[in-house]
Amino acid sequence: MPSEERVNHKTIALLGIETICVYGAWWYSFGVLLDPILSDTGWSETAVAGAFSAGVVVIGVGSIFGGRLLDRLGSRPVFVVAALIGGVGLTATSYATNTGVFFVGTATSLGAFGALGFYHVTMTTAVRSSPAAPTKAISVLTVWGALASAIYLPFAAFLVERTDWRVSIRVLGATAVASLLLAAFGASVPPDPTPGPRPTLRDVAADTWRPGRARGFTITVALAGISFTTLLVYQVPVMVAAGLPLTTAATAAAVRGFCQLLGRVPLSPLVAKVGSEGAVIAAMSALAAGGFILIVAGTTPVALLFAVVAGFGIGAWSPLQGIRANELFKSNTLGATMGLFTTVSSTAGALGPVLAGFIADTTGERRWGAVMSAGAALAAAIVFALTQFRAENSSHH
Repeated sequence: MPSEERVNHKTIALLGIETICVYGAWWYSFGVLLDPILSDTGWSETAVAGAFSAGVVVIGVGSIFGGRLLDRLGSRPVFVVAALIGGVGLTATSYATNTGVFFVGTATSLGAFGALGFYHVTMTTAVRSSPAAPTKAISVLTVWGALASAIYLPFAAFLVERTDWRVSIRVLGATAVASLLLAAFGASVPPDPTPGPRPTLRDVAADTWRPGRARGFTITVALAGISFTTLLVYQVPVMVAAGLPLTTAATAAAVRGFCQLLGRVPLSPLVAKVGSEGAVIAAMSALAAGGFILIVAGTTPVALLFAVVAGFGIGAWSPLQGIRANELFKSNTLGATMGLFTTVSSTAGALGPVLAGFIADTTGERRWGAVMSAGAALAAAIVFALTQFRAENSSHH
């Protein structure tokens, strides 16, 4: 039977809609709303960007537990809890009149949406809904997910230019909550059915730090987290600082999101040709190149070049995390393992925006955010290549 027939397309479509909305509503839209929030409130950029970083830390701390909950209880309770906590937190954010409430609301909502609704949950759910074709299931899901920034970046710009940032956040949050409830009751999968006791979280963590390929991949995940999170927050502000209007910069960032399809649609033949290892190196190299291009993206042609190059890198990297984890680690702990990688990526990634915000406040120069993103991605490509080379050499002796 062809692999396409073994994929549960209805479930993956609902998971795809959830992925689009949960990533889009606050994770992607934050960078578009950053300047309107600062302009309206007069709050410091360090404080506002720091709220996002705090949310990334909450994602990091909570994701391993979200993955564990998925392994034990199935997807429905995970999605329902994400909708409740995330919806309340984002509503509080929209009514904030001081940085304290904004900080807590942003950290809570972003943390809940991320820890309980990001790819470590939806990829694992997709794999378990289509156990005969896990790579295909991940690839199809992430093609849906590639539309998140393409839809939400211009949508957020449209909302904030016609209302204000507070109303925009409420509308965006409502879409995320609706998508989570839709997935909870339309795309639910049961807990992993593997019999016997499950490895502890400590065992899961130790497995990801095994010398060789596992450890190299974990370090790569951390560096990629720094690169992507910094790029996510500062792609629009850097282009605006370089001379592009907000709408044009948001549109270029949305095109970057759409160009993630360039890394996802051809991913299966790319992996077949160069392996998941070669595909990871290609993805990180493209992300690094995109960061360097962003530094000078003050015109529409350069901004579009950034969109294509960075879009390929980010687009390929997202499914490659799931594909590579499925190759390296045990199936009955896939949720916890993917959650741990989100923990690693988010915790490391939280350093990027707050440091970039501090530098911007201190120097008035936002392009350092693009420099940080490019450097972290380049380091990820080098680390991954070196650890793969050593592991292959060791296996031949």
